Amino acid sequence: MLPKKSLKEDRFESGRDYKLSEKEICRAFLKEYNKKNKEDYRFIRIGDPNKNEPTCICTDDLNVEIAPVYYNQEEAKATWGLVKLMKKREKEKGFKRKNKDKKDYLAEATRMFCDSLNERINSKNDRVYNYTGKLILIIEEGIGLTEKESVEYYIKQGKNFNDQVFGEIWLMLQSAGHYRIYQLK
Repeated sequence: MLPKKSLKEDRFESGRDYKLSEKEICRAFLKEYNKKNKEDYRFIRIGDPNKNEPTCICTDDLNVEIAPVYYNQEEAKATWGLVKLMKKREKEKGFKRKNKDKKDYLAEATRMFCDSLNERINSKNDRVYNYTGKLILIIEEGIGLTEKESVEYYIKQGKNFNDQVFGEIWLMLQSAGHYRIYQLK
């Protein structure tokens, strides 16, 4: 039988995994950002939260703050689980309210997605950052559950945030190991 880890050890490993994840998110974003904008930014290091630095420090005075769209996988599943259920039910024989239910649940999931995005952006705008150069915010959805239609809706009419801090705000989606980025501001 393996010895039990102390709570302190478990938190340390969890924090270390999260920092590795932030580094990989930043690198994946920079790869897409550089292609889109013909730039050559590179990751240097993780920022120091004790000094109020952004999440990632990059070359050429680029600073990147990363925030998830969803707090965790359960929140994302709750948002998009209804949509997936309705798509499955739509295929079932004898289900008479296909279109109404699908439309209602997709609209509800889209509203929850927009609310989550706006809340994350507004909360990051309330922070004070210590940096030199340009500051970009990446809202990252690495779970792969967000519908493309919801992103398009958000960009066209779902945005509701006040930005005084960031030079650019981007949404980064992961799907089947590939990343797509959308500029929100």
